[in-house]
Amino acid sequence: MRYRGLLFAVLLVIAGVGNWYWFSHASQTNNFQIAGEFVHRIDATEKVVALTFDDGPRGPLSRLLMEELNRLGVKATFFVVGRQIKQYPKLTRDLWLSGHQLANHSYHHQPMNTERPWFFYQEIINTDALIRKTGYKGIIHFRAPMGKKRFVLPLLLSMQEKTHVLWDVNPRDYLGTAPEKMVQTVLEKVKPGSIVLLHDRENTLASLPAMVKGLRAKGYRFVTVDELLKLQR
Repeated sequence: MRYRGLLFAVLLVIAGVGNWYWFSHASQTNNFQIAGEFVHRIDATEKVVALTFDDGPRGPLSRLLMEELNRLGVKATFFVVGRQIKQYPKLTRDLWLSGHQLANHSYHHQPMNTERPWFFYQEIINTDALIRKTGYKGIIHFRAPMGKKRFVLPLLLSMQEKTHVLWDVNPRDYLGTAPEKMVQTVLEKVKPGSIVLLHDRENTLASLPAMVKGLRAKGYRFVTVDELLKLQR
């Protein structure tokens, strides 16, 4: 009996470690989160897609990106960084005045998969405050830098009733991917209800005309993240 009890205790420890490993690994993916609302795409019958841009605003490059989107008649969602807003408040304001959606991408753009609740809280509320200071009235969703999360961040987002917006299509523009390769990836991977991860970069700017033309040829309509989420309710 003594050995059976010891064996049972060992099995409990193994199960506990296994569960912890699973939750730790799964929490880093785009299709699992321990708490709160999150989305990486929606199941849509209509051909809609949301283009999202991270890490801005980045001065003249972001302005060119905004102007190109406006020329193409595409409304996108910009996940802006607090310290960048502070540097370019007018450009941030011009983004939403052009009809684009603003969302929170933290203040310092540091990974948020450690357990620092007070730091995470400040990252969120300080960036929200800067977005509001530009006059923006819309809902403010959130995306963690690099999408990294674990346990504390989802709980904080849940307490603030914020949706964590991730993605299902990633053409990896941050690696300096060639524009034509980016376009190919997006056209192959996008499904109805997809969220595309992009950044304020030169290769992204160069890829936009062909990307938009190609998606429109497939029958897709471009929406902001908020418009996309409303389609699943």
